[in-house]
Amino acid sequence: MNWKRGRLTLVAVFLVVALVVGLITWLVIALGSSRTEALAPLNRPTQAASSYSLFPPASGTQAEDFSQKSQAITQLFDDAQGEFTASVVDVPSGETVFSRNGETAGVPASSLKTLTVAAALQTFDSTHRFATTTLLGADGTVYLRGGGDVLLGSGENSTAVSGRAGLASLAKLTATALKNDDAAPASVKIVLDDSLFTGDALLPAWDSSLMTSGNISAVQPIAMWGARSSSAEKAGRVSDPALTAAQAFEKALVAALDGSGISVTASGSGDSGGISRGTTAAEAKELAKVEGATVAEVVEFMGEESDNYVAEALGRLVALQSGKPGTFEGGTAAILEKIGEIGVSTEGVTMVDASGLSAENRVSPAQLTGVLSAASRSSKAVLRDVPYAFPIAGLSGTLDARLTDSSVAGVVRAKTGTLTGVTTLTGTLVDESGRQLVFSFFASDVDSLTDARAVLDAAVAELI
Repeated sequence: MNWKRGRLTLVAVFLVVALVVGLITWLVIALGSSRTEALAPLNRPTQAASSYSLFPPASGTQAEDFSQKSQAITQLFDDAQGEFTASVVDVPSGETVFSRNGETAGVPASSLKTLTVAAALQTFDSTHRFATTTLLGADGTVYLRGGGDVLLGSGENSTAVSGRAGLASLAKLTATALKNDDAAPASVKIVLDDSLFTGDALLPAWDSSLMTSGNISAVQPIAMWGARSSSAEKAGRVSDPALTAAQAFEKALVAALDGSGISVTASGSGDSGGISRGTTAAEAKELAKVEGATVAEVVEFMGEESDNYVAEALGRLVALQSGKPGTFEGGTAAILEKIGEIGVSTEGVTMVDASGLSAENRVSPAQLTGVLSAASRSSKAVLRDVPYAFPIAGLSGTLDARLTDSSVAGVVRAKTGTLTGVTTLTGTLVDESGRQLVFSFFASDVDSLTDARAVLDAAVAELI
């Protein structure tokens, strides 16, 4: 994602320079033509394609006459196959400027992650990092304790979000601590402590195809690359993410202890690769720890890539931070509680997971635009970043190949959502007058997801 941020930065710098030069030129011409003539008001430039808006949304004004845009969007939905619901809100005024059964709850698919993003940023300091720790027990046990970082890598990468903290780095730090401990045992065994999350690791409501297709895996508090088998973006998910991480750590620790006189022996048998599971002993002392990317970075990664595994982990971490159990039920209850704190009613919402994978989830487009609108106007700075966790039209994440027309590319940020017969799009944009709008479009009972997506994209373009 770094090259994309660099590309956006260069575009923004270019536009700022062009704006300054243009303003100076205009002033020279205006002042030179007549020193006594009153200067005409400087018109607000239109939004440049493939860039952020350089101008803040207008404030304190009523929503513009939306009749033409409403008619165009309504016609798009009327002419399309399937059922369409929608909500569009003018952020400065908080006024709903378009609604098509917007209060009706529907299946949000991954647009549900809007709630998870907002809840995570409402719960944690944006700079908070989740730690993975090793501790030494009295019997020579080295406990590998998962603390919620499910984006561990095999080696440390200071510039990546997925792979920021590395198990090889943790192994080296652990080995150093053992070597420097005069009382360290001659042999150690590794025990995996993944007890932070409890309850079902897989939601019974999930269709089995979601696991075989790599959309999700067992939700555990320690994993590499979001439970993927490698750092490759489309790598498959492993069936036991925590054990896979522990095995990678064991291999790295054996290498780090080579020649030290300290050996690593098996604590388990069979498919575990010699590693058993257990809860860290109360008397165990910390050896080392590594910390992953910040919550703000993790949330952005989750939103841009629509990573279901990271979303589910965040849901449980929000639950634990809120004093609730780290379960599916605890996570969804905590998320809805946080949404209520933001000031949005959750009446009528059915939330069974944090990722939107289940077709049993229900939320209305109006509730999603309510969250985005409230977050965008919040006095809490970190909440105003909620829409910036979404992909950029035509440039990043799940919108990389969508909304690529020059009128919308770079202007729209939105969360996509797809399930069988369902596609959704929820996000924010700055219209041609410079004001921020938030929108949420649902299409259900559709025969062609491709056609339905095209309709939603066309509706977004009408908002510009």
